[in-house]
Amino acid sequence: MDRRDLAVGLLILVTVVVASFAVVTVWSGPSGPLAADQTYPPGADADRLNFSALDAGDANLTHTPRNHWDSYAIRYTAPPERRLVEGEYYINSTTGEIVADRWHDATVYRNGTEYAFRQPAESIPEHQREQFASDPQFVHDDATDAYYRYDPRYGRIAPTNIGRHPTLLDAYAWEAVDTTTHHGVPVITYRATGTRADSQGAPVINGTLRLGVDDGLIYGYDLTQDAEGGPYRYTYSVEPAPFPEHEWVETARDLAANTTERR
Repeated sequence: MDRRDLAVGLLILVTVVVASFAVVTVWSGPSGPLAADQTYPPGADADRLNFSALDAGDANLTHTPRNHWDSYAIRYTAPPERRLVEGEYYINSTTGEIVADRWHDATVYRNGTEYAFRQPAESIPEHQREQFASDPQFVHDDATDAYYRYDPRYGRIAPTNIGRHPTLLDAYAWEAVDTTTHHGVPVITYRATGTRADSQGAPVINGTLRLGVDDGLIYGYDLTQDAEGGPYRYTYSVEPAPFPEHEWVETARDLAANTTERR
């Protein structure tokens, strides 16, 4: 290789390294080490997280993030073999409406005490279709081939119902390692340093979480356990997202009204 080829090769290498660094910088967002006067929300410190104390505050996932985004999602994933009762939640910041994914492609709607449920018939086993068909709380709609339920006085949703996915984090010791932002929200990044002596949790391979500086909410985590049968990875994130279409709620309401009139 002559000097000209070597120079060109070095130039290309430098360009690639600089570009790669730029991409990492863009995706990682602003960050920096913790200052000596770093403040922590109640229940947190530089080398500990008290999840019970964090949950005891007035802030919760159905309310506080509305200050940051017009609408947002609570996304949770678990190992494929771990069956999920609940998947993603979506919250409308203006109205407080909640739409959530459930088993078998079902969808749940909440707004105060108003509750609606939709279950596509094709997504459930035959024996469960029989259960829906025999339950007077559900109505089958032939036009959409789905079962619906509607209740205007179902009761208010408890904040822990959609915030319980972080509970597995309590098995581990955590250390604050960085400050950054999560979609514009100031957060402290914690790193898992091991399994607590009083815990029965599986050993941790690696784990990070992002805790809201101002509200003590967990806005995201990525945890991999060294579990029996291989590594289990769990991810969780509260982030801005469009609020889903939910015209089906009107269908559930109309079907319930028609059923009541026929009785």
